[in-house]
Amino acid sequence: MAESSSAVWNETSIVSHLKHVAQEQMNLTPEQIAAIRPEARIIDGLELDSLAQVVLMTSIERDFGCTFSPEQLQGVETVHDLVQLILRSLQASHV
Repeated sequence: MAESSSAVWNETSIVSHLKHVAQEQMNLTPEQIAAIRPEARIIDGLELDSLAQVVLMTSIERDFGCTFSPEQLQGVETVHDLVQLILRSLQASHV
């Protein structure tokens, strides 16, 4: 679902896409999917195990054409933080 070249991404559309990924690829419960909101903490709030974290990051890198270093990911605690990281990466790639 590599939409990054034709889609206009904003916080709302990225969160919606993350919910889609959660539903289609990560086997999250409906409660976990509903919990994907900007203020939700990624690890403990969404209860992602290590495999789900890898699936999430692989999907983000594929779908948005972004690659993140471990240093960039260290400061990511909430869905909002992740969305902002994706947006910054997308903006940098279009400069």
